Amino acid sequence: MNLIDLNCRNCAAPLQVPGDLMHITCLHCGTQLAVVHEGGAAYTEKLDQLVERTEQIEGKVDAMHREQKIAALDREWQAKQESLKVRSKNGIPHLPSKVKGLVSVVLGVFVGMFIFCLGAGASDTGGPGVIFSVIGAAAILLITGSGFWQYQRAEAYEKAKREYGRQRQQLR
Repeated sequence: MNLIDLNCRNCAAPLQVPGDLMHITCLHCGTQLAVVHEGGAAYTEKLDQLVERTEQIEGKVDAMHREQKIAALDREWQAKQESLKVRSKNGIPHLPSKVKGLVSVVLGVFVGMFIFCLGAGASDTGGPGVIFSVIGAAAILLITGSGFWQYQRAEAYEKAKREYGRQRQQLR
């Protein structure tokens, strides 16, 4: 049996331990020790210090894992946010707005009704009233439809944003 000469990490008492031993209790002070082999050297380390360092490392790994999950969630949110944006006449993306959606609905109804009424008045005098009526009805459908669509997109955005915030809060 190959014996190694070591010292207790707690009381510095001399210890002779078998070379393949992983743990030992000091006969002088009762401290539980780990026998550490690194390269050609061996030394003892208090087990409670190893446990404490292991717990610190576990805490750091958990924090890194949580930060990684948050970063992935943030990337997913950016992609979701882009998919919910609407484009202006110039093709510029922006976040949808419930207010703009409602304004479009109201404006569509008023503009459409105005054109429709022009058509109804013109048809009494024998003018192109039918064309105005069709244009008025189309304006009502298109403009209000666009407004409802933007309103719906704004609601979907707000719902997605709340869910993102809830998930992010859970990760913290």
